[in-house]
Amino acid sequence: MELFYSIQELVELQSNMQNASYPNNRQGFEYRAKRDSWKFVEEKSIGRNGFTRKYMIPTDLAISIQNYLKPKDLNINNFVSPIALPNTMQVVNSLQNWQVQIAENRLFVVRYVQEQVRSGRKKTNVIEQMIVDADAGTLLPAILEAIVKANAKAGDKRTVSRRSVFDWIKAVEDAELHKLNVLSLLAPKARAVAEIPAWAVELLKLWGQPQKPTLTACLELLPQYLGKDVQQPSYAQAYRFLNEKMGNVDVQKGRMGSREIKNIKGFIRRDTENMLPTDIYTADGHCFDAEIAHPIHGKPFRPEITAIIDVASRRIVGWSIDLSENKWAVLDAIRMAATECGIPAMFYVDNGSGYKNAVLTGRGNGILSRLNVTVSHALPYNSQAKGLIERSHKTLWVKAAKTLPTYIGKDMDAEAGNKVHKLTRKDIIQFGQSQALMKFADFVVFAEQVVADYNNKPHSSLKRMTDPMTMKSRYMSPLEMWAASLDDENPIDRIDNWDMQNFFRPTVERKVRRCEIELFTNRYFHRDLEQFHDEVVQVGYDIHDAEKVTVRDMDGRLICIAVWNANKRDYFPKPVIEQAREQRAAGRLRRLAAKQVEVIEELNPQQVIEHLENQTVITFPKRNHQQLIEEMEALPVQKQQDNIFFHDQSMIDVQSIPKQQLSGIERWIALDQHIFDGGEINTEDRDFWESYQLSKKFKQLCLEDEALKEHLERLHGT
Repeated sequence: MELFYSIQELVELQSNMQNASYPNNRQGFEYRAKRDSWKFVEEKSIGRNGFTRKYMIPTDLAISIQNYLKPKDLNINNFVSPIALPNTMQVVNSLQNWQVQIAENRLFVVRYVQEQVRSGRKKTNVIEQMIVDADAGTLLPAILEAIVKANAKAGDKRTVSRRSVFDWIKAVEDAELHKLNVLSLLAPKARAVAEIPAWAVELLKLWGQPQKPTLTACLELLPQYLGKDVQQPSYAQAYRFLNEKMGNVDVQKGRMGSREIKNIKGFIRRDTENMLPTDIYTADGHCFDAEIAHPIHGKPFRPEITAIIDVASRRIVGWSIDLSENKWAVLDAIRMAATECGIPAMFYVDNGSGYKNAVLTGRGNGILSRLNVTVSHALPYNSQAKGLIERSHKTLWVKAAKTLPTYIGKDMDAEAGNKVHKLTRKDIIQFGQSQALMKFADFVVFAEQVVADYNNKPHSSLKRMTDPMTMKSRYMSPLEMWAASLDDENPIDRIDNWDMQNFFRPTVERKVRRCEIELFTNRYFHRDLEQFHDEVVQVGYDIHDAEKVTVRDMDGRLICIAVWNANKRDYFPKPVIEQAREQRAAGRLRRLAAKQVEVIEELNPQQVIEHLENQTVITFPKRNHQQLIEEMEALPVQKQQDNIFFHDQSMIDVQSIPKQQLSGIERWIALDQHIFDGGEINTEDRDFWESYQLSKKFKQLCLEDEALKEHLERLHGT
């Protein structure tokens, strides 16, 4: 066991051992040796006085040093060497960039000195000459720059000292002797972690608000929350604390909600490399970012597109277009996917009403339940979990919407978008339709082409292949990935044509009443249901055809096909989709009625006279009824001259008949006759006469109303 060490050796060993019973600096060891009267021996050295003192250290310190320097013995638990543990590597990995840079420059200086010593010169002379040349600036630029950076002192004229260079050389030699990392010994100690300012807590309370206040606004309110003994920080101090001392995620807590802050947090990438086609289908709805013509009334609207993607191949296997996201649109997309591509093992969707309903997932009667498909719903407000289908919206539908002039997304220029909006509304008012709006039938063809282009385009998430035409490496397209999987003879289960009708008819349970089944206010009748009176059966219906339904018992055996026979509410049967349209229209009418009441109340506000105490009321002289009558009869009466506009008494006098008693077409005919005869009309009648003949209703009456036809033929010859 070695008992004699120099003060410098003890300081270097203590910096690694961190023995709590002994100091960490040179002055502390010198004071301890003097206080405890450590014995020492003097050895010759090349130091300043030519001698170095080596002290005989206490036994506990010697054992600690021995445990540190002794290699690890697997059979002895009392002696553990830090060399055998990855402790040194942890220290190196925790070094900051500025520490590594200083350590590398110090090592560069040490290697320069060692090279000079190996050439035959003495170490002391080399170091002293290097210091002199560094002061004079005669060293090579690389060495001079390394000395300045290795010294790590403020000021351009500060040069390295003789003691520092000797310490660097000693550190390198010890590291090579004990097989330690050189940079960990040469690097300066890390700066102490700054304490959190006293004003930081209150500042973060003001800063972490969902309204996202500015730092200036927070500093204006901060003095109200600080204590009397806490000094107000400057803008620079607060800015540096938020942007340099805090993490980018922690500084946004409070300003971002739990859902929004997920966008800047870490996430997990799901690997699909080992999956096969039809293993998992994922679906989602997207409101198209451009306006097209409504299929019923032709006005602008944004269609809802439901797309289903195969996770393994990224192929769009099914899609549908509807007026809004609903279970019928999802059902149509599932039908396309199951018949053209295959039945999935799992269907991964969100918790929307279009996916979480009895038609699709009902126990026993649901479409997916009958297909034996496992349905998995994503967590609410966790769209990141369905990133594959969410990203496809931007790749397909947002990109496609930008090719149309009626695009209304966030990237559309506000001025251009406003012009298109006014143009389409003006065309609708004048002509009932707009050429700028794509027709619904054309949009279906357009969407079909968008899907086909996507399925045939190389996808960066798929494997690479050699293009047979160009012989260059590229990514596979979804269809190529699908075809490659089919070549590997992976089993794919599809719906047969003969079974398609049964599987994709929604089924509900209904009770039979005297051979009748009531479904969606329609009644269906068949004689074969007589023996099933008061029993529950399964009724399958077609969403597009309400003329008949399929009736099965609870075991799935076909009973009959019941036909619509009697309906008390409607003379003709109503399909489910038509009823849904009526419900949506009724809801819109209710909302419009509420808005109408609000507008009328704004135009006619209730005048409320506030009660004022001790107010002075102006009194008017009271006159009885008889006195008022006498005063009115005493007034002079001026007879108004009658203006005759019509010489033909058989013509309608527009001025004499109230406007409320005339229909729109009668009033227009009377005004047109009056103008044809050279008469004059007021501004209100003139505006009505000009605007009414431009309306869509007037054009229709020109073809249907006999009185209008006769009037136009008599006066205008049309």
